[in-house]
Amino acid sequence: MTTSRLAVLTALTLLVVAAAPPSSHPYAAFVGRWTGTLEYKDYQDSTRRVTLPTRLDASVDSALGGLRLEFTYDDGPGKTVYDHDLFTIDAGDSTVRWGSATERTRQRFRVTARVDSPDSLRLVLEGEGADNDAPATLRETMTVRGDLLVIRKDTRPTGGVFAFRHEYRLRRG
Repeated sequence: MTTSRLAVLTALTLLVVAAAPPSSHPYAAFVGRWTGTLEYKDYQDSTRRVTLPTRLDASVDSALGGLRLEFTYDDGPGKTVYDHDLFTIDAGDSTVRWGSATERTRQRFRVTARVDSPDSLRLVLEGEGADNDAPATLRETMTVRGDLLVIRKDTRPTGGVFAFRHEYRLRRG
């Protein structure tokens, strides 16, 4: 092997290792390709739920300092929808910012619960925002258990109770 090829391989190896989060970091549990469904409550008819085939590619984006979430939805014949999110956790693991990777403004959440076990991770996030253009408290519950990832969003209007908004059910691979 030539010296230049060895140097390139070494540099690539270091880049991959540097980009991978430590296994104890919450990002590590989410990294990978996931496939499954998104089920959501229809905004026009709240008694109706819609299910879409969904793919998620999650990777660490060291340039943006977070977890890049690339969602792809099959929204019917010939209609594919893409969503590019960035998920960042502050150094103290107490605050998360989550939203469009292309916009500077992201939803701020408090980490209200984190449960780690040898085979799973559960994060519960809450923040103030809007649902269907009305003020609401948003709760995101992210659970990784083995090769299963569930991301559930519940919303609570001012003075109301939490109710289902949407849920991703995805398998790694």
